[in-house]
Amino acid sequence: MVLEFLNDLKSKVSKEEFNIIFAMTREDIRFNRTSFNKKTTPEEFIEICKRCCVALSRCS
Repeated sequence: MVLEFLNDLKSKVSKEEFNIIFAMTREDIRFNRTSFNKKTTPEEFIEICKRCCVALSRCS
């Protein structure tokens, strides 16, 4: 599920954009979830990744 989503995302954006989105997602999870001892489900990971993708597209 997550792998399929990431492969689909990779095909839709450039390599640089993918790396930025993935880094934003990682930082979001690290700050908002790990700090509060929360586990991130695959569905939550995908939603966070989608939000980061939208945020990046608005900045460009």
